[in-house]
Amino acid sequence: MVKERVRETLAHISPSFQVIGRWLLENYDSIGFTSVHELSKSIGVSNASLVRYTQALGFKGYKQFRETVQDEVKTKLKSDPDVALNELDLLPAKKQLQKLADNEINNLSKTLNDLSLQSLLGMVDGVFQSNRIFVSGFGVSKNIMQLFEYALVCMQIKEVHTISGSVSDYSPRLRSMENTDCLFIMTMPPYSPEAIQVGSHAKEIGAKVFLFTDSAACPLYATADAVVRCENNSLLLTNSYVGMIAVIQVFINLLLLNSEENLVAQMKTVVDIEKRGYSFIKTHKEGSK
Repeated sequence: MVKERVRETLAHISPSFQVIGRWLLENYDSIGFTSVHELSKSIGVSNASLVRYTQALGFKGYKQFRETVQDEVKTKLKSDPDVALNELDLLPAKKQLQKLADNEINNLSKTLNDLSLQSLLGMVDGVFQSNRIFVSGFGVSKNIMQLFEYALVCMQIKEVHTISGSVSDYSPRLRSMENTDCLFIMTMPPYSPEAIQVGSHAKEIGAKVFLFTDSAACPLYATADAVVRCENNSLLLTNSYVGMIAVIQVFINLLLLNSEENLVAQMKTVVDIEKRGYSFIKTHKEGSK
């Protein structure tokens, strides 16, 4: 937790940073709702000092620091999921459907409202500037990864490689990754150790790492070159992938709109080949009867 990180570093930092750290410990729950200007004024330090302090804690800056605190406060305040489950069990089927649907609509709305255009366009530029594209997902996230991979392959924009499965499955592809490539990672809680290892390796060799996840609590959040946060509130004991799927669809369309090449024409060619394939198979089956 951020609070623990602040407490652990308190004895080993400069006196000016200690002033900030002690104030944060005493007023922790209010941090997530305060701008850098308001907070620096309350503490009695400059904006630059506060930003440098958050960077010393391992964050990119105050914005990421505050978002992490917000996530922790939200988690603390969130009701026990078992309670939500029990409440749903008592409702008639129509009410259950309505509550579940409303929750997913809220997830989608919050994901799109909070979407960072800068991060998304940074990912778009990263694709065009890279040599190859790697996409990674484990567990249920593998299914989202496969949708993303299929869309990229259809666009014929770059060579695409998937990283999934066991360590022995993906190690040969991971080894082939170079600093001119980019890597997309999709991960939701519990964050897969394989995803963390793959992302860490990519950063070590200098490849671009783009992350789709739900929270700054994700271990890859602080080191990724660009992050898209997808709202993941659930009334039951599962993750919500509505926001992530929607963002991926938006991202694919942004690739099309920002391409200097005629990617739409290339995708039509893929569809034509697909139609000819189905036609061939149909003719072959009819001929074998």
